[in-house]
Amino acid sequence: MELIGQFARKELSREELYTFSLILCDNEIDRDNEKFTVSALHTLAKLFVGKTGIFDHNMKSKDQTARIYSAEVMTDEARKTADGEVYTYIKAKAYMVRTEKNKDLITEIDAGIKKETSVGCCVRDISCSICGKNIKTEGCEHQKGKSYGGRLCCYLLSEPSDAYEWSFVAVPAQKNAGVIKSFDMSGEREKLAEMAMEFRQELETDIIRFASSVIPEMKQAAVEEICENLSLKSLREMRDALRENARKNLPVIRQLDVCGAEVNNENSEYKI
Repeated sequence: MELIGQFARKELSREELYTFSLILCDNEIDRDNEKFTVSALHTLAKLFVGKTGIFDHNMKSKDQTARIYSAEVMTDEARKTADGEVYTYIKAKAYMVRTEKNKDLITEIDAGIKKETSVGCCVRDISCSICGKNIKTEGCEHQKGKSYGGRLCCYLLSEPSDAYEWSFVAVPAQKNAGVIKSFDMSGEREKLAEMAMEFRQELETDIIRFASSVIPEMKQAAVEEICENLSLKSLREMRDALRENARKNLPVIRQLDVCGAEVNNENSEYKI
């Protein structure tokens, strides 16, 4: 909520927002036989924070759908790219405000219909993976998509200078770019937090009650201050210890008792 708050002009509640995760781009060779370098991904992760999501790279404000509020570079050590590198990608988190207008879009994202994404950015350097020459300034005789000595030629995209936007598209250049399936725990977290708070209050109430019996000299304010600095586990242990101490030292004294058997009349079982 704090990260999203940087882009909103008013304070938003969790109920107003819809969030989802997506893979923006990676270091895999794409359909255009190009790939981002790992260093480029680290730069892009910073540049894409705050960037808007649109449709099909259509640069019109009416097509703005969401905004990225967080992005980080991730690696999958168990996976290799086509040219043998450890698979590395940018995982971003985006948000949108729930409205009647985007209700169908949210349903389509959850259902996996709107999934594939593509990025719009600018890089300063495009080089050949075979000879390393700068394609913009020098050019070379190698053709991307062809193999040379067992090595696949592709163009390496590095030194990003800007990130414009990201888009929902039907066919992304990067095969792995798209919305990540995830379980939103935000509502569940709130329920668990409420339950924990209620349990804590019950423990503190019991501790104050038992302490007043076992340690009557201690003021309630002091007991409350001690409770504030204890974990749930410590509070429970303290409650149990005080309760057991109270049971041993302050046995329950029966104030009323049943009359003895010597009383013999039809109402004897009701007499006390």
